[in-house]
Amino acid sequence: MKIKIVLLLILFAGAFAQPAVAQDSSQTGFVITLKNGSTIRSRTLLRDEATGKLHLTMTETSGGAPKSFAMVAMEDAESIRASASDSDSIRIKLRGGSELKCKEFGLAGDSVSVKLGSASRVDVKWEQIESITFAP
Repeated sequence: MKIKIVLLLILFAGAFAQPAVAQDSSQTGFVITLKNGSTIRSRTLLRDEATGKLHLTMTETSGGAPKSFAMVAMEDAESIRASASDSDSIRIKLRGGSELKCKEFGLAGDSVSVKLGSASRVDVKWEQIESITFAP
């Protein structure tokens, strides 16, 4: 009888551990930290000009089309950084051809605070940003 209970507990533990595997932390892309402490992983990041919300593509089809996505209000996001890998970075392309490469940036209303190194930051207005891409 005790063996059956132990096997049943192992079965339940395996069933509940399965969703944790689906959100693999080794996935490359953006990591958005929310003010409540939770994180969201995303492959692409767009800002909806009409609402100002961030549109995050979480998974894509094999053809690259968005499969699942999330909408996050900018005031709920604390910071956005590249995934944990040292070789990963975020590329912010500015209108006019300039480009910033960083590991992390924060949101401050109508601007983006780009972290360049350990102690320096540059504020860039959203209307000056052409695109934000993940660069593995």
